[in-house]
Amino acid sequence: MGDFKEHVLFGLFFAMIFMYLLKEVVSLTTWEISLGFIMIFLGSVMPDIDHKNSYVHRAVKAFTSITAALAISIIAPLDFLYRYMAAAITFITVYLGISKIKIKHRGFTHTITFCTLVTSFTILLSTLFLQTAVPGIALGLGILSHLVLDREFKF
Repeated sequence: MGDFKEHVLFGLFFAMIFMYLLKEVVSLTTWEISLGFIMIFLGSVMPDIDHKNSYVHRAVKAFTSITAALAISIIAPLDFLYRYMAAAITFITVYLGISKIKIKHRGFTHTITFCTLVTSFTILLSTLFLQTAVPGIALGLGILSHLVLDREFKF
């Protein structure tokens, strides 16, 4: 039942214990370690995306809205003024649309199923594009650390 800082610190602590236990088996490059720490951080706060007041929820809402508006402003086959208006309308629509979504806190994103799905998907993508499974495993460890700290082990 930790806050943002506690989840991040516990996620990093969890990862360090995991790496200590596997230090004789696993050899990672500096790039993999750096990417792993970023993914641990993301995973340790990711389950709180369903909490309206969490940092991660607000960041995802802002990032998604800005990305959608930029995409419209770049790809829309309109004059400059109309593209600008379409981007502004898109930003407002996406931002308000995400705000209207009713998600139960500590629902699906706080389950082992969510952890397994996100970890598997990330391992698949990172193996295909980066030739390493470290980002996916690190993300899974981060999510798992969040569930351990919150004492949530639902399926």
